[in-house]
Amino acid sequence: MSTFKFNRLYIIESLQERLTGKELYDDLIKWQEYKYSELQTNYFPVENKTELFAIFDRIKKECQEQGCCPVLHFEMHGDSKFRGLVLNSNELVAWEELYIILREINFIVRNNLFLTLAVCHGAYLMQIANIHLPAPFYGFIGSFDEIYESDLYLRYNEFYAEFFSSFQIHLALERLHTANPDMPSTYRFINSEETFCTVYKNYIKKELSLEGKKRRAKQVIQERKEIFMNRTQKRDFEKRFVKEIEKTKDKYYKEAYYTFFMINEYPENRERFLIPETFADFIKSPYFKD
Repeated sequence: MSTFKFNRLYIIESLQERLTGKELYDDLIKWQEYKYSELQTNYFPVENKTELFAIFDRIKKECQEQGCCPVLHFEMHGDSKFRGLVLNSNELVAWEELYIILREINFIVRNNLFLTLAVCHGAYLMQIANIHLPAPFYGFIGSFDEIYESDLYLRYNEFYAEFFSSFQIHLALERLHTANPDMPSTYRFINSEETFCTVYKNYIKKELSLEGKKRRAKQVIQERKEIFMNRTQKRDFEKRFVKEIEKTKDKYYKEAYYTFFMINEYPENRERFLIPETFADFIKSPYFKD
């Protein structure tokens, strides 16, 4: 498992009833500053999108100017249709909106941005990943399911208690999963390696199958408004197009790999994220297996 670095922890909360984020901050998080002099923590209550994105702008500026490398903990509602976050103002923050600002912050901190989501259906953030752009996070913890305030407070309290003791993600995850024996854990840790591999594997199976390549050839014919004198010319074009895809698939795989993990900008990430560097190695690796 790759590692990440951080020196700030910010809790961002937008709730009206029990303020589990503030409880977590007051009971545990803020006291960590006394144990670790290099660590800074803060609690940000927000009511609406204007306030939320002002906080994001502040965090982004701190990352640029102060060397801030944050962990962000979100305490708010998740949309019941899995579209994003819901604030006190009842405004929806779509995953696509959140994705953009997270990607900007994560790029500044060299793919070290870690998120914990005390949000119903928060793990759906992963589903809009674009491997042709820089990763929006090093990793996150979230659930695809509905979660409950008493359960999430207990689990994240245990997670951070262990994390600030051992600084070992796998140990902290064990504490999170076993914190509430009365309720099965639905939380998952998803890192940028898993995100890249899942998205690329789905792309290969959908777009690089023979059927997918033929479908793409037909789309190109329509887009270019190609005109053929007969069926033979059309079939020849489709065959050439399929062969061209075969010749270029390693090139496009490498472009995605270097872009998503920011290796061109931060060469050290090549050693941090041990994903196969070629298309051929990827499809032979355990990452490609179901």
